[in-house]
Amino acid sequence: MMQKNNRSKKRWVSTVLLTGVILAGMMPVGAVVNAVSRDESTVSMQESGQLANDQKSGFEKITADADAQKAKEDSSAMTDKDATVNEDKNVPVINNENSETKEKTDTVIEKKVTSNKSKSITPTLGYVGPSTNAVNTTWETVPVDPAKIPTTFVSPSGSQSKPDEPVLYFGNKVLSFQPSSFTNNRNYIDKGNVNVSSWMFVGKDVNGINLNPRRSYGIIVNGSVPDDRGYFTTNLSRTNTIESAVKNGKITNYQLYKNTNGTGFKATMYDTDYKLSYTFEEMYDELGGIYSYFSITNNDPVGTPARDIGAVQGVDTFVDNDSVPVINLGKNAGFKMVGDKHVLNYRLNSPVNNAKLGGWTNYSAGVASDVMWPGSVSKYFSGGISGNGMEQYEAGKNIGIVDISSPDVPVAKDADTGFTIKANPKKLAPGETLTNGSYLTYKPVTPSIPPVATVSKPIINAYKDDSSAMIDVTGNVIDEDSTKGHIEITYPDGSTSPATDNKYDTSKINTSISYTAKIDPSRLTIGENTIVIAAVDDKDNKQLAPVTMKINLITLGATPITQNIKVGGTVSTVEKDLISDIKILNPTGHTLKIDTSNPSKNPVNPSKVGHYVQDMLLTDTVVSPNKVAKIAIPVNVTDNDTATDNTSAVYAHKFETKTTDIAKLSDAELNALIILKSEAKGWILETGANSAVSVRLTTLKATSPAGTYKATIANAAGKEITIDITVTGGDLKITSAPDAMNYGATSGVMLPYSAENFNLQRQDNSKAKVSISNAGQQGWKLAASVSKPLTNGTNTLKGVLKYVDTKNVATDLDSGSVIVGSGVATQDVTWDAKQGIIANLNGNNTSLKAGKYTGEITWTLTDAPSP
Repeated sequence: MMQKNNRSKKRWVSTVLLTGVILAGMMPVGAVVNAVSRDESTVSMQESGQLANDQKSGFEKITADADAQKAKEDSSAMTDKDATVNEDKNVPVINNENSETKEKTDTVIEKKVTSNKSKSITPTLGYVGPSTNAVNTTWETVPVDPAKIPTTFVSPSGSQSKPDEPVLYFGNKVLSFQPSSFTNNRNYIDKGNVNVSSWMFVGKDVNGINLNPRRSYGIIVNGSVPDDRGYFTTNLSRTNTIESAVKNGKITNYQLYKNTNGTGFKATMYDTDYKLSYTFEEMYDELGGIYSYFSITNNDPVGTPARDIGAVQGVDTFVDNDSVPVINLGKNAGFKMVGDKHVLNYRLNSPVNNAKLGGWTNYSAGVASDVMWPGSVSKYFSGGISGNGMEQYEAGKNIGIVDISSPDVPVAKDADTGFTIKANPKKLAPGETLTNGSYLTYKPVTPSIPPVATVSKPIINAYKDDSSAMIDVTGNVIDEDSTKGHIEITYPDGSTSPATDNKYDTSKINTSISYTAKIDPSRLTIGENTIVIAAVDDKDNKQLAPVTMKINLITLGATPITQNIKVGGTVSTVEKDLISDIKILNPTGHTLKIDTSNPSKNPVNPSKVGHYVQDMLLTDTVVSPNKVAKIAIPVNVTDNDTATDNTSAVYAHKFETKTTDIAKLSDAELNALIILKSEAKGWILETGANSAVSVRLTTLKATSPAGTYKATIANAAGKEITIDITVTGGDLKITSAPDAMNYGATSGVMLPYSAENFNLQRQDNSKAKVSISNAGQQGWKLAASVSKPLTNGTNTLKGVLKYVDTKNVATDLDSGSVIVGSGVATQDVTWDAKQGIIANLNGNNTSLKAGKYTGEITWTLTDAPSP
């Protein structure tokens, strides 16, 4: 008979058969008790651009690729055999040295040129030409003879002596890259004649020759000024400046240009040693001033790491005489050289609107023999080449000639004064350019008064994806000396609105009017954006103190709150339970409703464990048209077979299997069976993403007999659940057993009269046999017990039936069940006539009467651990 398992206890399933027992000897054998077969057992179981230049206007606007194609054509034209060269050996040399010194200087230059006549100016491999034109103008090439670079010049007419016409000499003096005619290009001898030049300066040196500031340029590489590319020298035999390197063939591709308006000149060249290209530009304006630019481009191959590149310029003054005070113009504004009759302003900002002209960052002045010597950099710039100069000093103060920390110390009388300016090194990637600009004039500079704009709303809140293309900014603008201009918007990325946008016209000067400017949301990012608003007049004079405002861009939405419900439960309809951190312009005017279109395509099924999505619609009902956002609320349905934490869930249920299902499985196959049968799965609560499950440990083995076992299943996030696995026998049964066992003599026996002890012989079989079928090959035990005692109808005998084992130990069957066999295979349990179940008579059987006694034995086959 099958015995029902209690799943909370570990009990072996039993198979039971009954066998009749006949005790005879007093009379002939008659009745036979047939075996009764009971029910058999069953089984139950259970995852580079270019560097951004400072804001400029007029001559100092930067155009990154102006005339790029023409520059390539000009470069090719440099080696054209048919190119013509303007040559005039009577080049005036402007200096304050005596005639003997000048003659020696000219001789040295000529020797250097002669020794380098064979040097090629063919572009070095990889050179692509200058990448930046500092001034937006049109240039035309002026032929250059590489053998006559020291005497090469350029002027609008191509002449050296045309009145009132500027001219640029590269090699007018050993160290100079200068405009020879800051006044005009003629020699003026002061003999009482009136100068009719349109240029402002008239003066003379000791030789009676017009004076001009001389400049020499150098570079800063890796934090120092290279000895061979410095900006000053007193040794004419050395090649230690850019100018001298060109004259001596160390720098190639030298090319001169003039602009088509005849108001400016340019020189370009390539430094083969340092793989840098240089561009020099001089632009003359109607005020008698000069815009000067020095640009450096990194010509390393693409992909090469960026380099620290800076620039240095040394200038000797020549204002009325060679010894004048140098006075600061104000913080970051520049300085002036004050002579007896004239003042030369050297400005680092525009004379039109005070905008910074370029990369020059620091400057200092002093005795020319000191301040222009590269070795004095650390002396004049505190902290070395990257240190500060006098750029932060107040206006009107003299600059000390030795110690720049004492700006009130006047320049010593009769000292040969000069100054040095530098651009601190910047990281230049291949193709990137550093441009440094300045402005020189003998006239007083009075920039126009910039306009002033205000904003009416310093903070604007808006939706990022608003249907309107632009965001309006309103305010007022006023200008004291102009009427027209535009509102310039500077975005967080540094880009600005075009000058053609957001124009205004006040009609009358010094009149305030309202304006409306448009801000492009595509240039803004989600969150807080700082926008700079500035008025710019029609002279490019920009507001000195722009207005800063904030634009907070949001995307309508909210943070969904994950819902966890039990099977059969419902999702909350209360807003605070479903969402938090609402991003909305109008928090008091909105609704939150279920989105019946269910765009997530995973509607909640409260009857089944798993992850679902409750789609909601958040609507700003104040704006017109209404703004709507879709919000997906994660919903997790769980039951008692689900384990969760704050982030993940794992599900698995108990199951049953048979020993025949698990026999001979490998560990991996057994784990796969557990995952399959338990329907295990794991997921992330917030997203529903799969969190792969695996069997972390189990007590179940392939050889396990029937019984209850444990398995712990974990998801990838580490959350675990433990389940029960019930294993039942695989077709373990008793296939046959004796129908009856007979004891006693065929002709009868004598009853005992004393305590005599003897066994009755088993008559009908010399060997008893019980056959076991064991398809699952699990361990088993066979037990026997007296289910009906021996009786003849009147008398009952106890203690007669016993089990004798192989060691001849006898156990009373009337006292309870006795194990009479065990094994792990299909086999027969047999005994000979002297073993197994016997009938034992002794003196205790005093009630024994003559007759036939019958009883019943129950055979019980039980799953059991393998012996």
